[in-house]
Amino acid sequence: MTAPHSADQPLDGLDQAILDQLAAVLTRLDPPPPDLDDRVRLVLALDDVDWDVARLREEHLVGAVRGTERTRTLTFDAESRTVMITIVDRPDGLVRIDGWLAPGAAVRVELRHPAPDPSQTVESDASGRFVLDGVPHGLAQVVVHPARGEHAPQVVTPALAL
Repeated sequence: MTAPHSADQPLDGLDQAILDQLAAVLTRLDPPPPDLDDRVRLVLALDDVDWDVARLREEHLVGAVRGTERTRTLTFDAESRTVMITIVDRPDGLVRIDGWLAPGAAVRVELRHPAPDPSQTVESDASGRFVLDGVPHGLAQVVVHPARGEHAPQVVTPALAL
């Protein structure tokens, strides 16, 4: 009879076999999202360390509003700003994004896509409203840049599927 293992002993072959079987079962039962690599690359590609990560506060799926269009509204809260976007599926397979910033300000709003796809940039109006139209489906991230002369961090949403 062998002595029982203690927590401070190194792993042996049996331990590793058990861990490998457990990893295989967990990966089958709860696999990582298929776009995990793209999500990580999107976050790592941020070139400025001065950003405020917004958290998803609420999401509403409205369903078909006009014909086959589907509408989804997401609200993100950051320390310096709230970002609300409405994503509308268009009949041509693209989406339209209507957005609002609070507090409102005329700022640059960027919709980032995983490389090599280019970002799309618009300016919000003084009340914080912006529109991005003709956007392809896929992974994206909203970045709200501070106004010129404003010493505030960029607000960055988590990656979201359009």
